[in-house]
Amino acid sequence: MASDAASQTTVASNISSKIADVYTQTISASGASPTATAAILACDGSFAKHQRATRAKLSSWKSRTGRSLTVDYFGSAAALLLKRTMESFDRDTISAAGIAGSVASYRLEVRSKLKGRVESAIRELFKLQVEILEKSTLKKFNAMLLRKYKDNEGTEQFYNDNAAAVRSAAFAFDNAMEDLEVPSLSLTKSKASQEMSTKLNSALLSFPDSPSARLKQMNQVSRAVNKKKEPTERKVDLGLDLVAMIRPDGFGNLQGFGGYQLGGNNIVVGVHNDADEPGVISQFGGKRPPFLRVQPKLKVDIEL
Repeated sequence: MASDAASQTTVASNISSKIADVYTQTISASGASPTATAAILACDGSFAKHQRATRAKLSSWKSRTGRSLTVDYFGSAAALLLKRTMESFDRDTISAAGIAGSVASYRLEVRSKLKGRVESAIRELFKLQVEILEKSTLKKFNAMLLRKYKDNEGTEQFYNDNAAAVRSAAFAFDNAMEDLEVPSLSLTKSKASQEMSTKLNSALLSFPDSPSARLKQMNQVSRAVNKKKEPTERKVDLGLDLVAMIRPDGFGNLQGFGGYQLGGNNIVVGVHNDADEPGVISQFGGKRPPFLRVQPKLKVDIEL
């Protein structure tokens, strides 16, 4: 046990000494002073720290957009995240800014890299949320048009009646876009709002020929055809159906039917000369079928 502990202590000591040797050799090879090296390490450490912090925040926002949801007050929150991140980095690396030469240049390079990554993520989130708003706005707009659409309404009248709906949907989209704007990154609502107005007008113009409108037309026609007339008074109607079958001698080479209707009464008479047909006789247990067979049916129609 004691020998194992001594061995581990020796290994740890050797590793520490090697790290110190590499650090010393790096300083000697680069010609940088310990102060400059410390400043460079401060830049790297601050970069790693702020990259982890911003990644956590941006990932939570991206997770929300993945569920087709926008981030509340995204514009102001994103601008504040970028501002605080860069200010904190500047505070952590202020010593490197005062060292002329390669150290100051390295600090600016790392700072630019950190800022670029945060800005790129913010721009991507802005674009995703604009797409979410566009889909949501168009979906609600089409649903509203479908509720208001009438088959017997003229196309021009339909357009005139829903012109205000286009303006209302565009106004709602414009208001929602204000929460996404990040003016410091030139992420504004102007282009998206113009494109949305164009899409809303196109949706209105094409709606009467859309599948959803045609389906509603078919349903309206079907309901009108199948709609039953309400009875004006209570009544009871009686009817009689008579079905008669005449089966004279023969082998089934003659067959015919005739019918007559009078009000709610129907009479149907059929003739089939198959009384001598072996197959028919076997069906009746070896006997010839009856010459005349009558089947009455009483119909009662009650309206309450």
